[in-house]
Amino acid sequence: MSLRRRGRPPVSSTVAAVGRPIAAATVASQRFEAAVGPLYAPLVRRLVVVLGNEQDAQDLAQDAYLAAFRSWDRFDGADARAWLYTIALRLAFNQLRGRKRLLAALGRVQPQAWVAPSDPDLWAALTGLDPRTRAALLMSAIDGYTQAEIARILGVPAGTVASWISRGRAVLRQGLERDH
Repeated sequence: MSLRRRGRPPVSSTVAAVGRPIAAATVASQRFEAAVGPLYAPLVRRLVVVLGNEQDAQDLAQDAYLAAFRSWDRFDGADARAWLYTIALRLAFNQLRGRKRLLAALGRVQPQAWVAPSDPDLWAALTGLDPRTRAALLMSAIDGYTQAEIARILGVPAGTVASWISRGRAVLRQGLERDH
């Protein structure tokens, strides 16, 4: 029995579920792993700060990796970290919006506070920030992204990022000075 379709080359019996030959899928998988594999731990750390829970951050990081893998063929190859962070942060913001709606429906205004063991004052001050402000501030201070890069990742104007970072620093400064 021939698997030849009209006008197309024969379909091999070794075609992956995505419609590509297994060899091509394996190469793509290897490239994906090489580009974003080392980013898992830093991504989880950022998501912990945004979501406030390590387990949620790990789950969301897995979702982000799955979404990234599914769209790997559309990645332009420029900055894998920014691309993956964009996917993950958008998923995180969507999850936070969903949480807020659920908590409002349940009659609770805020989720229970959490504190990281390393520096409770810093973590308390960080959790007081809006999630987008917190993400922008951390991406700037810890990850070294420029305001323009953060704006591109978060899909907002660069001026908005500058404002978030400035206000976030001021709020952190006030919160930490009050505690000491």
